[in-house]
Amino acid sequence: MKTILITNRKGGVGKTTTSVNLSAWLGQMGYTVLIIDLDTQSHVQYGLGFAKSFKSGIHKAFETKQNLNELIHETSFKNLFLLPAVINYPINKIKQDDRQLARLIRRSRLKDTFDICIIDTPPTSDILLSNALAISDYAIVPVKTEFLGLIGVNQFLKIFYTTASKVNPKLELLGILPTMYNKSMSEHQDMIKFIEKKVGKSRVLKPIRNDIKLSISFLEGKPISYLDKRYRGSKDYEKLAKQIVKRL
Repeated sequence: MKTILITNRKGGVGKTTTSVNLSAWLGQMGYTVLIIDLDTQSHVQYGLGFAKSFKSGIHKAFETKQNLNELIHETSFKNLFLLPAVINYPINKIKQDDRQLARLIRRSRLKDTFDICIIDTPPTSDILLSNALAISDYAIVPVKTEFLGLIGVNQFLKIFYTTASKVNPKLELLGILPTMYNKSMSEHQDMIKFIEKKVGKSRVLKPIRNDIKLSISFLEGKPISYLDKRYRGSKDYEKLAKQIVKRL
């Protein structure tokens, strides 16, 4: 099982949208995919059609050490499974140990069940992010194509490389993912060039264009590729999925 972390300390950059839609395309390509929602806002479940909040989920498992297989839910979408968040779970109840998630995954033998695990993280630097960084093979950093988005990238990269050198030497930056991109705006093109200069062109993934249908798909409770594959958001995430598979 390859584990991919979707993360950025800044909110509103498309982390959850990417987690849901990238996972959906990977599932349609034939990979068995598990999404772990570490964000206590619990937005992933709505993008996958689960209307009611879950009383048990990954956050509760940090406390109870419950087998994760008992908490995983099959979705209505091909090869796609969810290990949900517990909405508004008090983070101060989670022990300050960045190896907890690794132990839970190992005990539950999830690596024998799934091809790819996508982890959606909260826009914070806390024990949840530390656990996700420690267990992940790769990281994707969505960044909104604006100046303030670049600040978030710089902040996260410092954490990323510190963690990679200390607690997870195998962790690789799969790429920076520009989101909400409008190619007709010269400012957006300039931002991508700036990011390429900062991290290297090979580390910048194909951008996700601005598409209101991505928001509508969450209201519908389904990934955009299940809403209509012809929408540009769907096409962009399909291209991203193919790019990711090639890099893996």
